[in-house]
Amino acid sequence: SDDESARWEIIGAFARWTSFWVVLFYVLGFTMPCLAGWILQSSKAHENNRHWAARNVLGIVHAVIVCGLILPPLVIMLNAPDNVRFGAADFLGTCASATYPDYNRTGQAIALGGLVFSAFIFADVVISMLHGLATLDYYVHHAVFLVAGVIIRGHCMLPLNAAILLSMEASTPFLNFMLLFRNRGPRYTFAVRVTGILFVVLFVAFRLALNTYGAILLWRSRDFAYPDGVPRWQSMFLLGAVQVGSALQFYWFPAIAKTFGKGILELFSGSAGKTSSKNGSTANGGRPAGMEKAADSRKGNGSRSEEGLSKAKVS
Repeated sequence: SDDESARWEIIGAFARWTSFWVVLFYVLGFTMPCLAGWILQSSKAHENNRHWAARNVLGIVHAVIVCGLILPPLVIMLNAPDNVRFGAADFLGTCASATYPDYNRTGQAIALGGLVFSAFIFADVVISMLHGLATLDYYVHHAVFLVAGVIIRGHCMLPLNAAILLSMEASTPFLNFMLLFRNRGPRYTFAVRVTGILFVVLFVAFRLALNTYGAILLWRSRDFAYPDGVPRWQSMFLLGAVQVGSALQFYWFPAIAKTFGKGILELFSGSAGKTSSKNGSTANGGRPAGMEKAADSRKGNGSRSEEGLSKAKVS
């Protein structure tokens, strides 16, 4: 059947993107030692591990690709009628719609972004297991992401909510950059300051504000948001995951605001270069202790990408 053929096409594309992420990870890992003369060594031993560094860079590349695919369609979907925002494509393989052809390119970009993201999640699980880069809660988090991604792409549905969830990757490059350079001396203090601020701003904009809007909208539209033929357990899983994920962003934000805010204030007050632990600074290149604690507490000794920061978010 056409749907069966389309599913095999999706599986093939998923396998190709998964292979791409795995290969790119090892290419990055191979080149990391070549950059040793350009990038200062970190005061944290695990941050000098080439696999740890490659994984953070890989997360940046992934987030840039996904956001490049998602953000323009997101703007369009926010202004689209409900029949489009909660519609399902007529053609599973391409996520094209015969009913609303004007939105085909928008929906297809979102579908591709979801496929790229899901393949990255799967590849990240494989990479993390091979190199001991994650813990059990991290694998549980990724399993939820993967199931949600497969359900949404498998039915070509919920384009607006899919775009909103994927758009939360906008803060990933800034978090990962900060994690890469926060312990490498005063040369990177200003860059760490800027990326830390941008991370918090984007966290508020995408994870708190926009994600909450998407969660409320899906809840209010739950009776007609899913196309016919979607198993009830899948629709309930997505509805629950989106609501819980949105609530958890607010649960985590006070700690993020407290620790990152403290670090930012220290930097702007000129206390970042002091070594006294009493005023919240450290000797590692004037890095604010607040930022270090925030990243360490949310990243599990620096081994996680931003997905680890928000374990329960669904994209």
